[in-house]
Amino acid sequence: MSILPVDEDVLENVCRNIAKNNYGFIYIGDEGSEIKSAYESGDIRLTKAKSISLSGVRKALTEMANDEFTGIDKLRDEVYYVDPFDVKGNMRIPNELTNLFSQRIVVTAETLRSRFSLAIDDLEYFADELVERGWIQRISAGRNDYYTIGEGLKEHRNDVGLGSQLVNEASNGKISHRDLEDVIDVDATSDVIRYLDREDYIVDLDGEYLVEESIDEYGQYIAKQIEDTIEAEFGSSEHVLKTTEFEKVVENAIENRFNVLSEAREARREILNETRNSLTERLGLENDSDMVKIVEKFDQVIEEHARRILAQIEGEYDKFASPSDFIERAEKDFNELQLSSDEEVNKYIQKSVKNEYKDIVNEEKF
Repeated sequence: MSILPVDEDVLENVCRNIAKNNYGFIYIGDEGSEIKSAYESGDIRLTKAKSISLSGVRKALTEMANDEFTGIDKLRDEVYYVDPFDVKGNMRIPNELTNLFSQRIVVTAETLRSRFSLAIDDLEYFADELVERGWIQRISAGRNDYYTIGEGLKEHRNDVGLGSQLVNEASNGKISHRDLEDVIDVDATSDVIRYLDREDYIVDLDGEYLVEESIDEYGQYIAKQIEDTIEAEFGSSEHVLKTTEFEKVVENAIENRFNVLSEAREARREILNETRNSLTERLGLENDSDMVKIVEKFDQVIEEHARRILAQIEGEYDKFASPSDFIERAEKDFNELQLSSDEEVNKYIQKSVKNEYKDIVNEEKF
């Protein structure tokens, strides 16, 4: 009497179902009886064995692991692995990782092992699988490996990635040393902080840290602090500055109140850009012909000068045959305007007054 072979299709399905609930792992010592029972309850073909012993399970799985098409890998005696990422709709692993990293930014290997109830010998293999698929990111710091959330979770979680998590924890673009230690929540905190600094996630500001992905927020914070100083500089120059002067004024204002430009040299340019962008929005600035102006206040000053000149010209002459009469008779007044010690700025103001004067004449006099 011949012995019927194991129905490998049924056995593979049984193993996949068990592995799906165990993050891909099959431990024969723990699940052997369950595998045997599930197999014998399965829809076995007539030409295949209806029952199977534990030794038969071991033998069949060993043979199946040698077949590259089954997707079952033998890690060591009694331990097999079925890729759980190939199972459509299986969200246990990304859900578990999302929950884990919503509580802390960085975790130890032991935390990862404990969270997934893994055998110590299986941690490295499982971590490698997660890293390869981008679910987690390995941080090599000091003697140990640590882990943080990986880019592969983007579709599962919007605020994904280590940089995004640091942004969430930051206030005004910065995070204190104590708060950073709290959210890292691993023993070798100094190693991890050095890694974050080295990989340009943070910039050490001597006791607190600038979060690289939150420099725009930090620029907004700085702009708010120096806004009055910048506005005063504009006010002393008819609300217009040369672009180069504006950039220098902003840089000086920051350096007078903060040490960040000297402490974060690698982020200096970006900090300055973000601060200027925020000031542009807060003060209503506009760039025009290498000049920066506070639009509303500058336009008001220009209109006042234009109307003053117009009133003066109308007081000197009785008749105006055309708009050009108004322009020609006011040309001397435009050229005599001296509203800035900088020649380029003064010429820009003269031109702006003349253009405004023309608009008023065309709209109100003809």
